Amino acid sequence: MNDFINSLYSAAGSEVSGFKDDVPFLGTITDTRAKYGNDIQVRVVDDEGRWFLIDGTALMNGSGSGYSNLHVYFEG
Repeated sequence: MNDFINSLYSAAGSEVSGFKDDVPFLGTITDTRAKYGNDIQVRVVDDEGRWFLIDGTALMNGSGSGYSNLHVYFEG
């Protein structure tokens, strides 16, 4: 878990795909922030200007908080 969260914390510019409330999206991580405990939150913005706040644990697990089928495509 720690390796994934550490990679995610510096993943600005990487792409994320998934579904929010059964609506598909594909966007780019624009910002990350530390949360209380051992988690972070990323902001993902798509080409339509919609933004999504997703917890790192949801990204690691592939779902959570209304999100499903989540995938991160790390740059590099």
